[in-house]
Amino acid sequence: MNLFNKMATFLSINWQKFTLLCSQTQQFQDRVWIVSIQQKTGQKSNLFNDTFVVSEDSFDKPMQWMEKQGYQPEIINDVNNMQRSQAIKIELENSLHSLMRVK
Repeated sequence: MNLFNKMATFLSINWQKFTLLCSQTQQFQDRVWIVSIQQKTGQKSNLFNDTFVVSEDSFDKPMQWMEKQGYQPEIINDVNNMQRSQAIKIELENSLHSLMRVK
């Protein structure tokens, strides 16, 4: 194998690794959730809900927002594996989080 072929093989392998990394990064940045957080009080009330959109396009790494909220690793794994239109509820110490993946 001559030098040209070795270089072409080397570049091809590295290009494949690069495109895979870009694809993985884009996949996590494409995800969007609707999150509703209800604070726990003596009486449950829908008047104290905060609902907003969480988009990973501004994250530095997958599940960054969930980690900051204090989600346990098992819950983060469940959220990470959610399909579109799937919803789950997560009970934290002082709040109940309802998440729906929309994208």
